[in-house]
Amino acid sequence: MTSDTSTGDTSDIATASRRSVVQSVSRAFDLLNLLRDATAPMSVQEIARSAELDRTVVHRLLRTLQQQDIVLEERGLFRLGPASILLANSYLDNLLVRRLALPYMVELQSGDIADRPWTATLSVAVGAVSAVIERIWTPTTPLDLVLSVGDTFAMDTTATGRSMLAFYPDARLVETVGAARAAELEPVLEGVRAAGGVGVSREEAVPGVQAIAAVILSRRQLPIASVSVSGVDLGEQIDTSSPLASTLRRAAGAIGQMIP
Repeated sequence: MTSDTSTGDTSDIATASRRSVVQSVSRAFDLLNLLRDATAPMSVQEIARSAELDRTVVHRLLRTLQQQDIVLEERGLFRLGPASILLANSYLDNLLVRRLALPYMVELQSGDIADRPWTATLSVAVGAVSAVIERIWTPTTPLDLVLSVGDTFAMDTTATGRSMLAFYPDARLVETVGAARAAELEPVLEGVRAAGGVGVSREEAVPGVQAIAAVILSRRQLPIASVSVSGVDLGEQIDTSSPLASTLRRAAGAIGQMIP
């Protein structure tokens, strides 16, 4: 790939970008991301160490976020607060692909996976992870296999992630997974493209769980989301030419045609 942008121009753009960032806001989001990924509430000292920030700075940021109920403090330990739910719900409620995909997911539940212990999910890319934004399961699906809205998985290890990565421009792919991993994935992503946007995962993301997914491309051919089916044993369906793959491909195509 070539570019007409000189080194000097690129440096100027990067410098301007850094100057346009409000440092305190950026740091606040770094703390929120830490709390989001934490398995338990964290102390100021733990947060400061993980964020590599001065403890006083972290304390001021947390107090500011606490005033807005974005974080909560309980006996000196901090975790995400209830206001974060309102932000997430507002995003989901206004997400066009979620509204468009839901009828197709219901159809999957009543048709292709009706009597199987499988889950149908809709996921979007958030940086280097794919995040579940909707899921439907059957009565026979074990509860410990039902994904939760907000569950995230590395893009490069999942069927959903790979189905979207296959349609990333080269620069974005490298930015998301790194140059070495991008080169390693290229044969897999080429297979996804050859299969019309369908990817598979054979226990790479979650031990014992298989998945097959189809990318949802907008009318401008941008990867918007991915619809998938996962379970402990997809059998012959874990194949890009299977009937389930065809169903997912058709559903993804129909949804994408409604997205500008």
